[in-house]
Amino acid sequence: MNTRRPLLIAAVLTLAVAQAASAADATKRQGKFGEWESFSYAEGTARTCYIAASAGKVLGGEKGKTTTYLIVTHRSGGKSVDEVSINGVYGFKKDSDVELRIGTKPYTLFTKGDRAWAKDAAADKAIVAALAKGKEASMHAVPAKGSEVTATFSLSGFADAMASADKACGIKR
Repeated sequence: MNTRRPLLIAAVLTLAVAQAASAADATKRQGKFGEWESFSYAEGTARTCYIAASAGKVLGGEKGKTTTYLIVTHRSGGKSVDEVSINGVYGFKKDSDVELRIGTKPYTLFTKGDRAWAKDAAADKAIVAALAKGKEASMHAVPAKGSEVTATFSLSGFADAMASADKACGIKR
């Protein structure tokens, strides 16, 4: 039996965990803009920039698990720009949709686990354009447990946070 193999595997796993922790530690807060914050981090030559806001008001859901974030992410190298997602720490009901409403316009997001995403890049662009012009966004969803959830997000500072993320990732509008 090769006694070096378990040691090699342990060393590789330790290195992988250390690298992942290092990348997470390298997240840089670009700033706070109203209710929104802007962040960026690098993994090798790839750069990820995102903005996020926590829901100011959440109704329903599972007791003690109502935290909800609205997030817009850029990944360098043209992999994705303006990717809209919602993170509900409570998790969403399997095969359910989330409705994100900005003003009177509803947008449908698909779910997987505790995240919801716009259906495609065109929907992402439309949502981001509406967020930039809006004052408030609301989300309606069915969580994995508990009653239906409605969350409200202020859009105060959205445009400035987006400009910060754009600059950090070299996105030109």
